[in-house]
Amino acid sequence: MSCLPTFTSIFRNERTQLLDRRVKYWHSGGHFYSCPLFFVQKALIFAKKVNYMNIDERIANTHFPLPAIREVNQSKHSTGISLGLGELKNFEVDDQIYSAMCNSWKNGGAAYTQNAGLPQLRMAVAQRQQEQDGHIYDEENVVITVGVQNAIYTSIKTLKKLGAKRILIPSIHFGIYKKIPAEFDLEVHCYPLSDDFSIDTVGLEAMLLPDDIVIINSPSNPTGIVFSNDHLEELGALFRKKLSNGYVIADEIYGALVYDGAPFTSFSKYFDRTIVADGISKSGAVAGLRVGWLITRNKQLAKAFTSNNASVISAPPTVNQYAAIPVVEGKTQNTISRYNSILKANRDEVVQLLEELNIPYNLPRGSFYIFPKLDQIVGTSTKSFCMDTASKENGVVVIPGIAFGAKEYIRISLATNQMKEALIRLKKSILNY
Repeated sequence: MSCLPTFTSIFRNERTQLLDRRVKYWHSGGHFYSCPLFFVQKALIFAKKVNYMNIDERIANTHFPLPAIREVNQSKHSTGISLGLGELKNFEVDDQIYSAMCNSWKNGGAAYTQNAGLPQLRMAVAQRQQEQDGHIYDEENVVITVGVQNAIYTSIKTLKKLGAKRILIPSIHFGIYKKIPAEFDLEVHCYPLSDDFSIDTVGLEAMLLPDDIVIINSPSNPTGIVFSNDHLEELGALFRKKLSNGYVIADEIYGALVYDGAPFTSFSKYFDRTIVADGISKSGAVAGLRVGWLITRNKQLAKAFTSNNASVISAPPTVNQYAAIPVVEGKTQNTISRYNSILKANRDEVVQLLEELNIPYNLPRGSFYIFPKLDQIVGTSTKSFCMDTASKENGVVVIPGIAFGAKEYIRISLATNQMKEALIRLKKSILNY
């Protein structure tokens, strides 16, 4: 292991303690052999200098990298087609969302709501969750957030304050699953996935401690897998057996976007200690409204979420919460069904190209991504390929798997109305790379 990541981490964390822990690790048989003590001593001297830097000096000497997803998207040529960002950007928004937003101005839409969110929306979320898992909820079980990212941030922040020490995330994962808990000094461990992107329950069980926090994501970003009911039951049985004091955070933001096979089932049906994170960004094609929520059967925990999030957001934007109500109440289902028809047709077109080029893939049936393995064609790291094809004239944006912890893969979004032309360009880029 190179010493460079250690130096970089000093800048990022501004604490010599991190390096001290790594020095102890090297002395106890870790990577000491590849990082001589001389360099460790130099690093400690350097770390002390960092501690004496003022704010401006630290700003000047710190690298603030963009996430790989944003980096590739920002490199897009003006003539390019994007299969990059995770939103239904060019999909028509249901008129009922517009109407609810406009009507809210006559009904307090410009005023604060409660810190936990608009009671009408919270009750609608509670009723929808009850339909999904059979448990009885009310608005006190629900906390409205500024999108699902804020929901996950708030849940992790709160659980850390309540004593959580470790968090387990899938080995292929959305980046915030790793970044947010690291910011709160939680131990982050990746549990293994099977070849079909389902959870390797044997591997997970071997890692699991009674008070762990576990994140699961179905339908998945980036893989597109939707866990079967049998797999959910298997996971529920494992957690009932071993996760006696911890919690599962189930990221279910893509739950309404299942376009093939059996419909989506919320994991809360199978495990009581589940915290569901959901929202309208994907199913409503309104990612910019930033309306999400947390729902838990533990009302005291919901109060803790509200308390911790109020200092960050005060309250979610009122008018946007009104806009979410028709989505949550199921009034936009016809529109969502049209989205799913388009996503399935786009998936089938992508699969046809992958088959033609003999590129390995798992067939997705939910969210709006497919995650093929491209390393045999473009090399072990796909990021260079993605940057190259994004920046070219008449190119196409696809996301490198390194953004999700799997550098051999690329993520292709199905959320486009230009799929035919995009695939022509992608094929050309692959063959000419």
